[in-house]
Amino acid sequence: MNQLIDYKKLIRNLIFILSFAITDELFAQDFIWFHYFNRYKLSYKFSIDSDFGWREYFDSERYRGQFRSGLRYDINSNMYARAGFMYVDGSVASQEIRFYQDYVYSFKLHDITIQQRIRLEQQTFTDPNKNFNFRIRYNPAIKFPSPIGQWTLAAEPFVSVKKDGSYIGANRLIVGVKNKIYGNVHFTLQYINERAYNRVETGYINETQMIRVRIDHVIHPLRTGPLFGRKKSR
Repeated sequence: MNQLIDYKKLIRNLIFILSFAITDELFAQDFIWFHYFNRYKLSYKFSIDSDFGWREYFDSERYRGQFRSGLRYDINSNMYARAGFMYVDGSVASQEIRFYQDYVYSFKLHDITIQQRIRLEQQTFTDPNKNFNFRIRYNPAIKFPSPIGQWTLAAEPFVSVKKDGSYIGANRLIVGVKNKIYGNVHFTLQYINERAYNRVETGYINETQMIRVRIDHVIHPLRTGPLFGRKKSR
């Protein structure tokens, strides 16, 4: 029975976080971000991490889609490294092929999990007016349990690295709650506030507020052979 979806709990969580996050300012701007994450385990150490995202602006002329996939290597139970590519396109985004490499490290203090991710991105654009861009994304997060699910509080500055100096091009503040809905499937509802900056400005030049509906899905193929087994300690 513990594999079944607890609909009552899921509905309570939806109502709670939406009442917290949705304000007049949110509906006056912005969008809902639907995001599906998939991890396909190739072995005990290796997996393919992919995700597909769609931003719904409630306007047929405004859209943005993205697809990302990469190879993940679990160094140990607390850290992993990953590398891959991402494709972005839409009426509100330039067509882009983005390569990335990231490193994630986490540890626990009692019931609290502290996680840090560093991601390197190389952005290439089909638009001749846009130049190649290299940036660093740093994502510290704190996760802790509650009666309605696992909460996450996080930030994510985007640092553009230029020959004439680096600067923070954007920063995200994130709050969300996560629940298991079936076996290896988790549902997360997040509120994200993102501010964009320009190096010549003293304050932010644009602010975006969004709701992200996120599904995380882990697929375990047929577990046969030594690739899926942990090494036995002698």
